[in-house]
Amino acid sequence: MTIVDFHHHAPLASYVSRLTALGIQAQPGAPFPTWEPADSVRVMDRLGIDLAVLSVASPGFYFGDQAFTTALCQDTNDELTEVVRDGDGRFAAVACLPLPSVDAALAEVERVFDRPEFVGVGLLTSYAGSYVGHPRFDSLLEALNDRGALVHVHPVLPAWWPEGEIPIRPSVLEYLFDSTRLMTNLLLTEVPRRFPRVRWIFSHCGGAMPAVAPRMVLAEGMPELATVVPQGVLRALGAFSYDTALSHTAADLGALLSFIDDTRVVLGTDFPFSSADEVAERFALLSEFLGDTRRSAVFSANARELLGDRRTVD
Repeated sequence: MTIVDFHHHAPLASYVSRLTALGIQAQPGAPFPTWEPADSVRVMDRLGIDLAVLSVASPGFYFGDQAFTTALCQDTNDELTEVVRDGDGRFAAVACLPLPSVDAALAEVERVFDRPEFVGVGLLTSYAGSYVGHPRFDSLLEALNDRGALVHVHPVLPAWWPEGEIPIRPSVLEYLFDSTRLMTNLLLTEVPRRFPRVRWIFSHCGGAMPAVAPRMVLAEGMPELATVVPQGVLRALGAFSYDTALSHTAADLGALLSFIDDTRVVLGTDFPFSSADEVAERFALLSEFLGDTRRSAVFSANARELLGDRRTVD
């Protein structure tokens, strides 16, 4: 069985140094982990993971200066390309896009999308206060739809988070809520219907969505959900895919699997933002929770289906 990790970070030293120079941490109160490709290979070998799909993701690329964002994404994508090429078949990657400028993002799609090192693109839940379902991003989604793109979505600190009101790192609460907000935003703006060839993967089992979904079902009679009602909320959510990063229990993954087919779930470790020992512990718990049949689907078969001819996984 070929095991694929779909949520595996690559905090490149050059990326980290440029953000650190701006005073930006991985998240407020949390520095970036040190990382090099060999670190990932060691933990992959320890767990029997054959391929890691690398992303840079949060905290993102835009901090008020679009020129900085565009240059940073270009350099990061070029460096990711080299990491994958030098990785002896152990890595693939998703490309970062210099949003909120849609023109810059479209140019970067043209520049890197067809590189064999990339299996898709990575998006964040929101950019400069607008969620990805906002009409300003439609031309980008159209381009990704035309390409049948795989899109891995990672949460980011929302523009209006209540800093100081709840003294805990945003990844504990805000990231989960922001994934949930984006998924709701996509349904309400009919993105899956309008761009049906885009293949979405959401981090962390969709954040808080496994708990929120039943409330949305109860709300299907509300006019706000009129565009979703013809197929129903649960069926709409079932068209997305989800990774298991930091989600390995009956409370999160189990809740998701209560209304999502197990063909829609792929493995995610969140390394190196989770240490090797933490990843190994969760990996064992996840394997036990899934059992043999579901484990084969989540760890291997579903990822192979998503990767398709964009990446050969032997």
